[in-house]
This record gives sequence, structure tokens and C-alpha cells, in this order.
Amino acid sequence: MRPIRLAVAIGLAALLTVGCAPGPLSTTWIAPGTPPTPYRDLIVFGVSTNPIVRRAYEDNFVEALEGAGVQARAAHTLLSDRDVGRARAVQEAVGRSGADGVIVTYLAGENPDASPSGAGTHVVPSLYGRLYPYYGHILSEVTAPGYYANYRALRLETNLYDAARATLVWSGRSDTLDPSSEQTMISEVIAAVIGKLKADGFLPTT
Repeated sequence: MRPIRLAVAIGLAALLTVGCAPGPLSTTWIAPGTPPTPYRDLIVFGVSTNPIVRRAYEDNFVEALEGAGVQARAAHTLLSDRDVGRARAVQEAVGRSGADGVIVTYLAGENPDASPSGAGTHVVPSLYGRLYPYYGHILSEVTAPGYYANYRALRLETNLYDAARATLVWSGRSDTLDPSSEQTMISEVIAAVIGKLKADGFLPTT
């Protein structure tokens, strides 16, 4: 896998470099009442203010999924930079693709003092439940000027949606990533996400 480095600073070009040694996921959530189903054909949407960074991140996530035996495509291969922010275009592209699952992933800003630490299950806001309201909201929030300027730490958040129902089935957040520390590769975080998705029954194991 090509190494990904996330350059994090005020005015962040997000998702190619990140600070601090990434560890396993700290929290996960699984949709209640629905038995896990392995998703075999995924589309990956990375959310970033920088199209070049977004495409590189999607490509690396796809490469990791394919290395784990899962068919995957980067959203930028299905949508232009202009259409990636249009809900109808996104919905139509997902429908045409025939994919059974959609991954949306981004760096979530966080102030550590205000967040609980330790592994466990995180609370998923009601907005996350449906793919298209969620995707539009996160895209608007993350790409707003100065989004990262008010946060001292980051977490990689990854959400898996069932493509046919457009409903959230799995969500996970990484350990805290400190943007002021030495750079390290985020490939370990992606590997942890994929490993947990497999362990929870949402990706095929063979």
C-alpha cells in the first residue's frame, strides 16, 4: 500500500498526513436489531476540502479493502469533483454502481477534554441514520472554512451504509490523533477499521 500522510494545520488540506501513532479503534457502533451482513462491493467516499487529497485517500482505502479480498471503488471514479457535493448525483452514482455498501470516512475534529476516553461504543447522532442527509451534512461541515482550526485533536470516523436501504449499519472512530505531533502513516488506522469490520461480520473473511 502506498503510504498516506495527512498534513494537518490551520486551513488543513485533510487526509493525507496525520500526527501521532494511530492505534486500534476506540469506539464502534452497530445498528441494533439487524444481523450483520458481509458487504462485498463497496464505494468509498472520503470527505476533504482538497480534491487531490480526497482522491488519494479514497484510492488508498480502496487498495486496503482489495488487499483484504473486498471489491471496492473510489467515489472519485464515479463522480466529478463538482458532482461529489450534489446529493442527487451521489445517490444516482451509487445506484448505477451496483454496490451493496457505501463507506463515508473523514477526520472528525475533537477537543480531548470534552470527550470520554477508552474503548467502547459511541453514541451515533440521529442524523447519521440515513446516508444522504448525513453525507451532505458532513460534507458541508468539514469543508466549511476554519473547521479544523478550533480542534486540538482528530479522530478518523468511518461509517458503513447499506446501499439499497441507505441506512447506517456500522460506525467506528479511531483513537485520538494529535495533529501537532510527529507525522506517521494512517495505513494502520485503515487496517484497524477493515479488521474490525471483518470481526463484526460486515466484510467477508474469505
